[in-house]
Amino acid sequence: MEKTISQKEKEVIIARLEAISPDLFFSVGSGNKSFSKKDLIEEINKNTEIGKDFVKSQFEFLRALKNGSLMNVLTAQ
Repeated sequence: MEKTISQKEKEVIIARLEAISPDLFFSVGSGNKSFSKKDLIEEINKNTEIGKDFVKSQFEFLRALKNGSLMNVLTAQ
């Protein structure tokens, strides 16, 4: 069963997106399309697969940052 993304989780990731430069673009998944922060905010608000995948990947990153596993990977070389 797939975990539902809460409104609060969406708000956290949207706030992160709003804090970055509008000149940055993101590639999500294996598609060739790039997304601006505005595009991603729309995808998140529309609850599309792209939006859900982006929110999930951002929370995975934040968890890895919090528990130190990201630093372990970065310093393992």
